[in-house]
Amino acid sequence: MRWTTVLRCGFALVPMLAGEASAEIKEYQIRRMLMLKTDCGVSSLDVAPVTGQPGRYETRFLAGCENVTHYPDGVEILCPDTEDEYDCRIVTVKRAFPHLHLPNP
Repeated sequence: MRWTTVLRCGFALVPMLAGEASAEIKEYQIRRMLMLKTDCGVSSLDVAPVTGQPGRYETRFLAGCENVTHYPDGVEILCPDTEDEYDCRIVTVKRAFPHLHLPNP
């Protein structure tokens, strides 16, 4: 077999391998982001793929919090289909309950 034939076969396989690769945000990256940006102590983390518009994929992370003061229903994070966790955004807004504070004398 000639080396040019081997080279052509190798180049033919490259698009197939590139098509199977996908970006993935790791669980530890989401836990770190929640630790740095929120008051939620993560107790559980669930992952669900979200398909919105055709051709655009996002991953949704649902974190259960140990500290339910500001996030009683947990925290939702949406990440686009990239490898960079800095593209992720926290969807859940921090809640405050001012009526639970004691009145000042």
